[in-house]
Amino acid sequence: MEYRLTAREYWDTEALDRDLKQAFDICNGCRLCHDLCPSFPALFRFVEGVDDEVEQLTRSQMEDVAEECFQCKICALKCPYTPPHRFDLDFPRLMLRTKAQRVRRVGLSAEDRLLGNPERSGGWGTALHPLANWAVARPRLRSLLAGRTGIDPRRHLPPYTSRRFSRRVAGRSTPAAADVVLFATCTTEYNYPALGEAAIRVLEHQGLSVATLAGERCCGMPALDGGDVAGAQARARANLAVLAPHVARGARVVALQPTCAYVLKREYPLMVDGAVARDVAAAVVDVTELLAELVQQGKLADDFQHVVGPVTYHVSCHTRAEGGGARGRRVLSKIPGTTVTVAEACAGIDGTWGLKARHYDAAQQVAARLMSALAERPDDLPCSDCKLAGLQIQAGGSAPLHPVEVLDRAYGLS
Repeated sequence: MEYRLTAREYWDTEALDRDLKQAFDICNGCRLCHDLCPSFPALFRFVEGVDDEVEQLTRSQMEDVAEECFQCKICALKCPYTPPHRFDLDFPRLMLRTKAQRVRRVGLSAEDRLLGNPERSGGWGTALHPLANWAVARPRLRSLLAGRTGIDPRRHLPPYTSRRFSRRVAGRSTPAAADVVLFATCTTEYNYPALGEAAIRVLEHQGLSVATLAGERCCGMPALDGGDVAGAQARARANLAVLAPHVARGARVVALQPTCAYVLKREYPLMVDGAVARDVAAAVVDVTELLAELVQQGKLADDFQHVVGPVTYHVSCHTRAEGGGARGRRVLSKIPGTTVTVAEACAGIDGTWGLKARHYDAAQQVAARLMSALAERPDDLPCSDCKLAGLQIQAGGSAPLHPVEVLDRAYGLS
């Protein structure tokens, strides 16, 4: 099966039909992922409807299965048939290929054009932040706009900042050959600049020199969510151009969101041919992953000034997908007097999927286990590596802090 976006076979319709039917036949016989997301129940329903004769499945049915995939990547972790198995099955990437071919055939939907371009919406949102924040807090107004935006009016949305992260740090002086360069991400740039500032303080507290980027763009995952391969590749090439010189000098790329870390590590080498994408991917690390490395090496600074108390740490899907597991627990447990309870469950947002009105109810069902785990410990400080997952968590209570924000508080740096 072909997963490289630059390969000719990736765009071959007959090859895709063949690969989809092979994959559906494999998944129907296995069913290990039956309860992970809405894609698999839809898949099984369609296959059972043709008496397990996958050759009778229509393109429309197969595209419906792809539409329900929100790229959490958890099925790829569970699947016994992923590469290097001879079946060569990577279900999320196959669903992405299906969406990409559909977009090439019929074009991007209005909602995917909006949600896939956070630079545009973030630019307008920060420029008009009082009006934008007033609007997102008005359910009736959002109901009127839902037909244009595709975003469910019940979905809690992030605030827009009055001053972007890149502008806040524009005057920083950093060494030419910094130890790490921050890939701040869209959520930090437009919505949560305090996360980026906390990351700089905490990393510098560990004795690391930190550079910030000029010219950083969205990682491309929102565009990929909608099947906009060209938009994702353009962003990848732009980011590789600004990251490559830092990597060539030996810096590590520290991403502040697990989704972005995953995309830079795992997707860029499939999106852009050449050694630059591979070299940058090899240098990428999630910020919590880097801090966990310091814990393992016995190098994490231990001069904590404040007690944090009990924490419920949510492990996001993309944290798990990039091999992180409960690494946040290893970091947070170093704070004296802190007990950490791990909630390893999907928040049901995963990029742009859970923002869409047509998926909102299904997203709530997916998130039910996480919300139940949080409700069992209402006095804990909620914590998550993923600010998008935090939208779902905040809808049920308090806004969660990122682990680096918890450390910032515990060190007394802010």
